[in-house]
Amino acid sequence: MPRKNVRLLAGVPLVVHAIRTVLQAADPGRTIVITDDEEIAAISAAEGVVVTREPETTGRATLDDVARKVADVIAERGGADRDIFLTVQPTCPFLRPERLHHACAAFEGGAASVISVVDDRHLGWRLDEQGRPVPDYRARVNRQELDPQFRETGAVIGCRLGDLRRRGTRIIEPIKLIEVDRQEALDIDDFSDWAIAQHYVSRRTIVIRADASPERGMGHAFRALAISQELAHHQVTIATDQSQPLGKQLFSQYPFDLAEIDGNDGFVKFVAERQPDLVILDQLDTDRAYVQALKSCASRVVTFEDQGSGAIEADLLVCDLYANLDVPTEAQLSGISNAILAPNFETLAQRGATRDSVEEILLLFGGTDPCNLTEKSLRALRQIEYDGRCSVVLGPGYRSEIQLSDFGLHGQVHRNIKFIPALMRNADMAISSAGRTITELISLGVPVLCLCQNDKELTHTHASARFGVINLGLGELVDERTLAAHIKRLIDTPQLRQILHRRALYETAERSNQAVMSRILEKIGW
Repeated sequence: MPRKNVRLLAGVPLVVHAIRTVLQAADPGRTIVITDDEEIAAISAAEGVVVTREPETTGRATLDDVARKVADVIAERGGADRDIFLTVQPTCPFLRPERLHHACAAFEGGAASVISVVDDRHLGWRLDEQGRPVPDYRARVNRQELDPQFRETGAVIGCRLGDLRRRGTRIIEPIKLIEVDRQEALDIDDFSDWAIAQHYVSRRTIVIRADASPERGMGHAFRALAISQELAHHQVTIATDQSQPLGKQLFSQYPFDLAEIDGNDGFVKFVAERQPDLVILDQLDTDRAYVQALKSCASRVVTFEDQGSGAIEADLLVCDLYANLDVPTEAQLSGISNAILAPNFETLAQRGATRDSVEEILLLFGGTDPCNLTEKSLRALRQIEYDGRCSVVLGPGYRSEIQLSDFGLHGQVHRNIKFIPALMRNADMAISSAGRTITELISLGVPVLCLCQNDKELTHTHASARFGVINLGLGELVDERTLAAHIKRLIDTPQLRQILHRRALYETAERSNQAVMSRILEKIGW
């Protein structure tokens, strides 16, 4: 990389990153930049450190050779034999100041040298004296089970000044290894390393709040996971209320940082400590004071499906089910094109054209099914003497047990299903309530017969024929005879199911989690 040490990383010359790290651990008068370059010298001097010309060496001189000559210069300036001499490379811009403190402490503990290393264990190979490959490990096991294998990072190497002058090397027994993480270990050599460095400096700190419980359901938690996956290249923490353990049970299965908080007050305190770049709320309705408190300690706040006064204070509202009429249009993203689905709905192909006959019907009514629309639908299927397969999904809050044989039906009842998209995709039609499940079904092209659980669901605009859904209104007001008639009509009319299938795919064609997150980040100015 030409002119690597002065190339701008996050708007700052590469060498300055290292200088500013050192200045958090050492006095400017004892921080020396050795260079033979006028531009580097000027940049370094502007940071307030000492600059000296690199001693003349051959092109084959090692860093130890240069360090030995620099040690004499330092001694001439009053350096004592007991002084700690640390070399820090500008190509390691992510070294943390505390590593320098750790290095100095190691000398007080008896070390003669310190070396920064990173655990780089792999199944390695080497060549023997005859040039034949031989394994460089004792047992062929998973990488995590191998013995630690430390690689020097070059970020920090140190010794006592007097030892360096006498022995001509910085590597003197006993040696203390200073272990760093993968980010700190980055040593920029070429443009691929530079691309990694740009990734690190572009990362933002993001906190996502979502809870799950039998009463609340799992939808908010699954959306939080989907958002986390899209933003995984940033530093993402998911926060969930400790009083609702379903959230922890779900989130702990995934590789994201997890924080348990004590209600909204506990979350505000957590955010105040983190000072994140972005807070995402998936809690439904919030109040003004709560969001104001979060905005005082976070750069941006985005809220989902929020009909409360807090949505007015947020930087952005995202509501695929229904808009908040009190929030200006420019401050919200609404409609099904802005729906976030669980990631596994984007890895499975949509179903093809509908079959002429209905071989499988899927019933699913959310986490709790408070109106017990599941049993009503099963009784309606019994009325029409449906003889195909029936799959029933019961949420974590559904309290009853169901036996399909009691309704003269055959199929399977599912609880805690791991991969529901496959089950949905295999269905010729579904009977469901008007929550987010509708969006999942139509994204796969499944025709849906909808029964709303409550008045709020009646306002969900995506549960309509435009999106491939026949909405019968409030489920508790639909009698079994009427429901049975609609089910039979949909079963007996393949042309209608094909129309609903095509409408569903047409209306969701432009929707993807990546596209939605791109719109969100653009709206908040990222």
